[in-house]
Amino acid sequence: MTKKSKYIIIGAITLVLVVGFFIYRSKQSAVPQYETVKVERGNLEQTVEATGKVESATDLALKFEIGGIVDAANVQEGDIVKVGTMLANLRLAELNAGVAQASANLNQKLVGLSDADKKYYQAAVDSARSAYEQSKTDAEASVTAAQAVVDTAQNNLKLVEGGDNNQIVDSAYAGAVASLQTALSNIENGLTQSDNILGIDNTLGNDSFESYLSVLDSSKLSFAKTAYAVARQGRDNVKNKILVLTTVSAHADIDAALLLAEDALAKDISLLALVGDVLNFTPPLGALTQTILDGHKTTIDATRTAVNTQYTNTIAKKQALLDAKNSYSTYLVAYDKAVKDLATAKANAINSVAYKQAAYDQAQANYDSKINPPREVDVAALRAALSSAVASRDKAIIRAPIAGIVTKINKKKGEFITGADTMIQLLAPNYQIEVDIPETDISKLQLNDNAEITLDAFGNDVKFSGKIINLEPASTVIQDVVYYKVTVTLDASDNIMGTAAVPFVGTKAVKAGMTANVKITTDKKENVLFVPSRAIKSNGEKKVKVLNNGEVSEVTVEIGLKADGGKTEILLGLSDGQDVVVSVKAP
Repeated sequence: MTKKSKYIIIGAITLVLVVGFFIYRSKQSAVPQYETVKVERGNLEQTVEATGKVESATDLALKFEIGGIVDAANVQEGDIVKVGTMLANLRLAELNAGVAQASANLNQKLVGLSDADKKYYQAAVDSARSAYEQSKTDAEASVTAAQAVVDTAQNNLKLVEGGDNNQIVDSAYAGAVASLQTALSNIENGLTQSDNILGIDNTLGNDSFESYLSVLDSSKLSFAKTAYAVARQGRDNVKNKILVLTTVSAHADIDAALLLAEDALAKDISLLALVGDVLNFTPPLGALTQTILDGHKTTIDATRTAVNTQYTNTIAKKQALLDAKNSYSTYLVAYDKAVKDLATAKANAINSVAYKQAAYDQAQANYDSKINPPREVDVAALRAALSSAVASRDKAIIRAPIAGIVTKINKKKGEFITGADTMIQLLAPNYQIEVDIPETDISKLQLNDNAEITLDAFGNDVKFSGKIINLEPASTVIQDVVYYKVTVTLDASDNIMGTAAVPFVGTKAVKAGMTANVKITTDKKENVLFVPSRAIKSNGEKKVKVLNNGEVSEVTVEIGLKADGGKTEILLGLSDGQDVVVSVKAP
């Protein structure tokens, strides 16, 4: 080996060692960088914040009960009024005249009856006498009508003499025979229309669409064919029984035919329902257009309706036969009732006549008493008229129904106002705030949760307290977000100078319409462990990465309160002071 070759080999080895050293250093510098926080212990609070408007819980719109011209508004906006204060009135001249007239009528009556009054009470006597005479005529008519019902009941009893072979039973069986013949026609038609679809006996009936039948669910066709065989057997069982019947056939034969007809009709109904299913699972293909398919469906539906009707009629005929056989007992009960009703009618007639006679006697006694000086009871109607006139006048007057502040006067003296128009708005100083809470927060709230309230008018340094008094169950959608309306009271006892009824801050009163910022405390925890919420990962379980001596391990944790400031309570899995990874920076 030459000296030059040795230098080349030594150089190559040196180059390999240098490259290896730099590769090793680059791997050492590729260690990830972790951002960590300490597990802390402290107090947590969960709140919900929203903005609303101060509103009066009692904001009254006061109106006149009648329309008219405003004569006076006795208060000004901003006045504080007591209950019963006269606030405004319409022109009262005519209404006062009505009160005066009613008062005059009462006074006149107290003086004594006029000739017109005497005629009035005499007319009442004449009317009562007429009613008494009419009652006697009516009583006689009611007894006559009740007697006619008894006579009819007796005649009906005669018709049912002879037991099960009486006229009514025979007539009912004749009707049953006619109904059975119609039933057989409906049974046959049900089979025919079904076969036109299924093509069992009429093999050519469905050639144009047989291959498409029930292709969406072949089981429907199988069920229908089985039902067809059952329905056909039911038809065969009843057909010969019906064809030989006449109106003079033995009752037992007709009874047997009715039972078989009921069974056959029921099987036909079931068959037609299954054929309907077949058509519902048959698509319009080839020559079977949607129009033709719909026509088949309509025919099956109409046939099914007819068979259903006949089925109901057959059951009704069976009941009619039973009723006819029991007609003797029925008519006997009707007869007994008619006899009792006759006795009642006679008693009622006696009582009615006696009542009308008493009314006549009372009217006569009233007349006799009226010609004497009036008693207090005699002038009650006029006193009521006076009260009514006063009430009518009071409809043109507005009085304060509650103590409060006059906030608005809408009409001036001389202006016309209707009963639908608001004359005065009265505000009772009892304030509350309505806020909209999104569905993500509404589950955190409960009635009586405490709230901290600030008003923009007074700044953030002035704080009021309140409580939730209502959580509306109905939702409201605002810009595609679901909200729920929550009502919070405004406690007027905080920061008040003045009365307990009217809240003040300094010398300024709180007013409806002010913007309110509400902070509702929903939960608190003291002396608990917590970490930033972003440090917690969820994949079925809640997990946190912990850095210990440069090594990262994943720990399963149990969490509690999700608090304000992006903090989450740790119930299990971590201890105070541990380093928790919140993010990883790539090397």
